[in-house]
Amino acid sequence: MELYRISLTEAAFCDAANGTVWNVTTLNLMENHLTVVKTHQFVCTPLLEQLLLSKNAITTLEPEAFSGLYRLKILKLSTNKIKTLATDDFRSLRSLEVLLIDENVIEKIEEGIFRNQEKLRELSFGRLEYVYKLPLNLLFYGFPEDLERLSIDANFGTAFSFGSMGRPKKNLTFELSGLELNMDNYTPFLESIREFKLNTRLFFYKIDFLVPFFTNLELLEFTADPEQLFINYTGINRLHYLKRLKLINLNFSNHTNPGMTFWNLKRLRILVLYNCRLNFLTKMMFRDLQSLELLNLYSANPLTLKDGMFDALPVLSAVVLDRVDFQCDCDMGWFLEWAQSTRTQVINLQQQQCIWHYQKLNLLSTMEKLCQTDVQYLCYLGTVNIISLLLVSALCYRFAYWPCVVLILRLRGYMERRFGKFWWRRRQRQGLDDPEDDMKYDAFVSFSSRDEAWVLEELAPRLEEQGHPRLRLCLHSRDFEVGKGIVDNIAECIYSSRRTVCVLTRQYLRSDWCGLEMRIATHRLLEEEKHRLILIFLEHISLFELSNFHRLAKLVKSRTYLDWPQDKSERIHFWERLRRNIAEGEMDAP
Repeated sequence: MELYRISLTEAAFCDAANGTVWNVTTLNLMENHLTVVKTHQFVCTPLLEQLLLSKNAITTLEPEAFSGLYRLKILKLSTNKIKTLATDDFRSLRSLEVLLIDENVIEKIEEGIFRNQEKLRELSFGRLEYVYKLPLNLLFYGFPEDLERLSIDANFGTAFSFGSMGRPKKNLTFELSGLELNMDNYTPFLESIREFKLNTRLFFYKIDFLVPFFTNLELLEFTADPEQLFINYTGINRLHYLKRLKLINLNFSNHTNPGMTFWNLKRLRILVLYNCRLNFLTKMMFRDLQSLELLNLYSANPLTLKDGMFDALPVLSAVVLDRVDFQCDCDMGWFLEWAQSTRTQVINLQQQQCIWHYQKLNLLSTMEKLCQTDVQYLCYLGTVNIISLLLVSALCYRFAYWPCVVLILRLRGYMERRFGKFWWRRRQRQGLDDPEDDMKYDAFVSFSSRDEAWVLEELAPRLEEQGHPRLRLCLHSRDFEVGKGIVDNIAECIYSSRRTVCVLTRQYLRSDWCGLEMRIATHRLLEEEKHRLILIFLEHISLFELSNFHRLAKLVKSRTYLDWPQDKSERIHFWERLRRNIAEGEMDAP
């Protein structure tokens, strides 16, 4: 029967039933305005198994309020205003299995209140106000053997005692909360508790932290006050059977030795550390956690994970980072590498932050900028240098190819003279001929392909086959060595000739190869005083046209040159002057 949320102030339906109601097994009266459970109020429902009275305003349970409910298994009185639990309030409820009286304001609880609930599996009551002593053995007169969950919400300074209580047959979950709790005596009953959920500022037996006395615990959830600075939690390492451990708001920064707190917990499978004031986690702290499968971390203060801390966790399958403020420190770089390479799942890593100069920044992006490994950095530098070299090479080839070629040849000539200086001086001391006598050619002739006919038909026959002395000319179309690079051929021939003759035309000025020959020849002219550069203008070129060629224009202004005469009668004199200047090296006036 569902009668919830209908604003009932009384539940007097037995008076209206005029007899027994046999078909009701569940009665839901939650979220109404009931204030009292009256005597014999539900006596007309002998088959009732579930009675839900939570979230009302009940302050009083009258005597025999639940009489006649011999089959009732579940009774919920949570979130009411009950102040007193009398001895006979639940006397007739012998089949009761679940009794919830939590979220009330209980100021008095009498002995024997739960003496008849031998089948009880779950019991929750509180909050206890002004109840400073709670002898659990006197509440039960014999502990229910089937009890699986016992939850007590106590108050400041409540002292518990167990006496000679029996032990439950099943594993017991004990939930205890309150500001400050203590126990008057140690009892073997504590050893029967398998799961313990504790929420308190202080929990003592005499002067000792009480949790280590629960020696057979398999689960511990402990929520403490982080402002409690004088409690030593190291005794947790005595809970050898622990499989699940959840610590919330514990302060590990003072009397507790965090390096030893998790020792000996070889069966621990789940570890949750929620804001425990830990500054660092190390491999030594987790040395005995050989069975740990899940590690859950939350830290409001900066936390450092020391290198190799996960090496001691061979079966770790997941690391959950709810919110951890790491330090933006390169010492954390190992953790990011480990997270990428391990099979262990690292959950929420992308959302984590680190502290850098009083700012919170994304951990992954910040660490990537600050802490590149040596290999990554060297690869980065190598890539940048190679790309820069390729760009510079392309630009040099496009805009400075010929100057670079000339510079290389000039350096090579300098090295040859530098290291050959001793050899030349030795030859001079021995009275040998002038070095020019060892030159292979008398002149290197530089000309464009369009002027090749004039060179082969006019210049070469006149100087090599006619007149005296007969000269040795070097022509690129005839004397370049086959298979050798063009630049090497040009440089070798110019440096193997006593003179350089340039046959100048407009086509010559437009030729890149001719320009290179001119540059090499002018560089040799600057290096060697005895070398001569002879210019022949095969056609008239104005100074304005030469102004775009600065080096050639400068030579024309500072040196004499020869013009190819149009009048045939003057050509005899032209050939004589050219032959004399090549042979003797002195340039006459034009």
